[in-house]
Amino acid sequence: MSSDVDISDVIVLAALILALYFVRDALRRSGLGIGRNTAGTPLAGGSRLRLLFLEFIELLLAGVFFVVGGAKLVGRQDMVALFRDVGIGQWFRYLTGGIEVTGAALLIVPLFAGMSAIALGGVMIAATLIELFVLHRPPVAALACLTGHSFVAWARLSPPVKSAPRDAGLPMTWSTSVRRRWAFGQHHRHVRQEGGRAGRSALGAATPMALFIGTRGHQSCQSQHGARRAEERSR
Repeated sequence: MSSDVDISDVIVLAALILALYFVRDALRRSGLGIGRNTAGTPLAGGSRLRLLFLEFIELLLAGVFFVVGGAKLVGRQDMVALFRDVGIGQWFRYLTGGIEVTGAALLIVPLFAGMSAIALGGVMIAATLIELFVLHRPPVAALACLTGHSFVAWARLSPPVKSAPRDAGLPMTWSTSVRRRWAFGQHHRHVRQEGGRAGRSALGAATPMALFIGTRGHQSCQSQHGARRAEERSR
């Protein structure tokens, strides 16, 4: 990735993110944008905010890679110079730009956003190594994008947690899954409390029966002892 950013790039990026938002909204309305972890169910306030944050990160990354990948494909002068410094050849610029634009397009669709984040994360790992060992400069932009892709991949592809009792009646979505992961300690405290109450209830239910059996056993022992004493006296 290029670290040279001017005001025109920022304006183009902002306009592109806004356009991508409307594209994703149209996909959601048509049903094509619903993935495994994003069902259209009403969500609680905190979970809704986390879902909006995820979608903002996805659209931001998609906009960035549309701009950067498109600059590589059209042969912008700074990109041509960048890949000349890398020394592999201009074919590598076209390959990288094609992967970035394709990944940006797939990031718009939640169904493919997780796999796209993994692919673009691999590109960012390669960019980090090139900037460190070939260009000898800090890979700030590459690491920032890699962090965003890691978050998207985790949020979209991590398996849902089905054992938490909270929201048990709701369909499993990404947001409820994240809330259950973040409430992991609370869930285990709740399980321990429920187990303690169940144990006390079982003990309370078993106590009358235990008292009855103990009383009958004591009476039986007394009867046997009295019969033995009567037999000894008769002798």
